[in-house]
Amino acid sequence: MLVKNNLFLKLSIGLVLLTMIRMIVAVSIPLSPDEAYYWMWSQALDYSFYDHPPMIALWIKAGCLLWGNTELGIRFLGPLAALLGSIFVFFTVKDFNNHQADSDQKGVIAVLLLNATLTVGVGGIIVTPDTPLLFFVCVFLWACGRLLYTKSAQYWWGIGASAGLALLSKYTALLLIGALGLWCLLTKEGRGYLKTKSLWGGAFLSVAIFSPVIFWNAHHHWISFAKQGGRTTDWNPHRALQFLSELLGGQIGLSSPVIFICFVIGLFYLTRSVIQRKCNASSFLLWLMILLPTSVFVQHAFGDRVQANWVGLLYPVLAVITGLYVSKFLKTAIILGFAIVSFVYIQTIFAVVPLPAQKDILLKQLGGWASFAQLVNKSVPQDMPIISDNYGLASELKFYLPHRQIMVIGDRWQYFNLPTSSVTQGYFIRRQRTKKVSFLSVGQDDYFVQPTDSNGYAPLQEIVRAKGGRVAQYYELYDVNLRSNLVITGQSKFLP
Repeated sequence: MLVKNNLFLKLSIGLVLLTMIRMIVAVSIPLSPDEAYYWMWSQALDYSFYDHPPMIALWIKAGCLLWGNTELGIRFLGPLAALLGSIFVFFTVKDFNNHQADSDQKGVIAVLLLNATLTVGVGGIIVTPDTPLLFFVCVFLWACGRLLYTKSAQYWWGIGASAGLALLSKYTALLLIGALGLWCLLTKEGRGYLKTKSLWGGAFLSVAIFSPVIFWNAHHHWISFAKQGGRTTDWNPHRALQFLSELLGGQIGLSSPVIFICFVIGLFYLTRSVIQRKCNASSFLLWLMILLPTSVFVQHAFGDRVQANWVGLLYPVLAVITGLYVSKFLKTAIILGFAIVSFVYIQTIFAVVPLPAQKDILLKQLGGWASFAQLVNKSVPQDMPIISDNYGLASELKFYLPHRQIMVIGDRWQYFNLPTSSVTQGYFIRRQRTKKVSFLSVGQDDYFVQPTDSNGYAPLQEIVRAKGGRVAQYYELYDVNLRSNLVITGQSKFLP
């Protein structure tokens, strides 16, 4: 049922305006290497991919069907998903608050907090697998809230569908699904649902939606599962303090300092109510949705680095908890959060603060790709392929040079449904690894044929990627010969 009040109307207008701003930013900045890589997936659709499930490729494909292979096409669904996901969060808070008189106000707070984080503020523009994941997590939370408030088992179908789509976006969605499973086992209400057909129907629907990924992995030596799941076996406790500190610092940065404090306060109050057994079944579910994933991330930090964005799937849950339990620092948190997000937007487009080039992450990731591609285009004969062993670099070149043959080499490409290359000569480009122009040495296991008069290749020239006179990166170009067996192993492909 739609909310008919001024508060929700004002929120909706604000979200529409925010979405328009995000669309403007989306068309104003170049693609990041990862975005170009995922765009390349959308040009060669498959049931799954080496790194992640296929949702991000489908997401980008849909946008490109509307707006072509442009920055707007690639990013189009990101701002829209942030808008719709925010609406789902608003109604989720109302259900978890049992539609009490202050539910609308709490819902608005949760939505504003979520959008004031860099995770959504930037993640709603720069598309990655986290973009669709966050949207479907919002839908998943809403379906759980509907189930708990209405007591209608039919919402298990919505839970199953959103869970399957979240898994189709990124494997970490399994952590929230696992938390819901624990809730079913640990609570009387949850155990009651285990006897219903709707729960098992929803579970079957979730598996059915995810089944293409299982099918693809079964036909590709389970490589994607092994790549992502294999990280859980790492064990380096002597570096745990470093990894945990990085994880904590990353969350303070991605959420903004004051919003992070609000998240912690909300978790404190929720945990206290759980310990004192004063919480209801819905609050206990929210607590489990934080406890299980956090435990997994902390365990992983005892073996390897936890990337800050992995925790992003918890932000909708944290926003709901904070909206329900916190009343202090909220205005400051929201204002400061949006100020930080706004600064990132302005800095990305206009570079108003002249940061040192070597420390400017935005410059290194986004700066000068279009002009750099044209320099490469002029440096390589038109009848010769441009070769790279870096997926981000190769994908950027293909996006900005769609007419050129871009050839990729490396182990990962045997798992992609791309045209096989039998070409054995071309121009290899790579990022400069030292401050001085370096020699491309050839070893026994390299992709290159060793020249008869040398043990490697000397660079033909240095090519600079720069923006506004500031150097983002130096690259080197080589005229190389490739080993002929690359075509047999599937390690050399053409980008579509």
